[in-house]
Amino acid sequence: MTEEINKEELKQKILEHLAKKPWQVRDLAKVLRVKKKELDKIVQELIAEGKAAYWSSGSTTYVTTKEKLEEMEKKRSGT
Repeated sequence: MTEEINKEELKQKILEHLAKKPWQVRDLAKVLRVKKKELDKIVQELIAEGKAAYWSSGSTTYVTTKEKLEEMEKKRSGT
């Protein structure tokens, strides 16, 4: 049960970081001191829940919140 609580707490921390700026998964894993493999699974869950999304700058793939994604796409399209 405590593992599930910790996972939910970690999800909240991830979303807090993603709300500030887009992150590469490996960099976010370092900041949160979590194994990249574990973070990959949680990010996939957040994407499945509709709370996060991948965004590509063209050369690099980032993970971010849905809101931030829409904001960045608007900037990119110039609208």
